[in-house]
Amino acid sequence: MIEETTPGIVTKSDRRNIDSYFSTGIMQHFSDGETIINGIDEPRGAYLIKSGFVKSHSTSIEGHTNLLMIHASGEIIPLPWSLDGAYVTGLFYEAMGEVCIIKVSKDKLRIAMGNNTWLTQAILNQTVAVVALYTRRIQVLEFRSARGRIIAELLLLAERFGRMRGGKIVINVPITHQDISDSININRETASRALGVLFEEKLISQDDRLFVIPDIDKLKDQLE
Repeated sequence: MIEETTPGIVTKSDRRNIDSYFSTGIMQHFSDGETIINGIDEPRGAYLIKSGFVKSHSTSIEGHTNLLMIHASGEIIPLPWSLDGAYVTGLFYEAMGEVCIIKVSKDKLRIAMGNNTWLTQAILNQTVAVVALYTRRIQVLEFRSARGRIIAELLLLAERFGRMRGGKIVINVPITHQDISDSININRETASRALGVLFEEKLISQDDRLFVIPDIDKLKDQLE
C-alpha cells in the first residue's frame, strides 16, 4: 500500500461530486489482492473508492470464501459503519486489480452530511442501491442449478457493470471463475464446468480477461 495526502483544491465542476467531500482526506493505493479493511479491527475511517474495484467477502467456519458484493468507484466502504451503524466483524474488503481510495474520519463525513443536504441524499441513494443489490443476490441463490445461478449472476453483473461494445455487452470488472463460485456458493470446479458449457454454447465469451455476453436476450432466455 502506498499512502499520500490528497490536495485540498476543489473546482466548481466537482463541488456536487462526493469526491469533493473527501478532498482533504488521505489517498491510499492498493494492489490486486491486497486487503483494504481486514474484518477484524474496526475501520480507521470512511473510505471512498476513487478508482478500481473492491470486493467484500466473509469466510465460513469451513474456510469457504463468500463473495458478498463488488464495489466500484464513487462508493463508500464500509457504508453502514460510516453512517454510524454497527461494525460487522469478519467482513473483509479486498482490492481487485489496482485500487485508489480516499480515507476520511467517520465524524468528518457525518458533519459534512449534516451541513449539506445534497451529500446526504447522494449517500442515502447509495445505501438504497446496496440494499437492492443484496436483495438481487438472494434471488440469484434461489436457483437450484449451478448453471442457473451462474447465468443469473452474470446478468446481475452485466446490469451493474456492463458496457456496450460492438453490439456485445462487456462486463467491465475483473471477475474470475473463483470469484463467481465464491459469489454463488458452489465450488470452483462446478462453476468452471458450467461456465465451460456456456462458452461452448457461445452464450458467453471472454475478451482481455473480461466476460462478454454476445446476446443478452438469448442468455436471459436460458433462465426461462
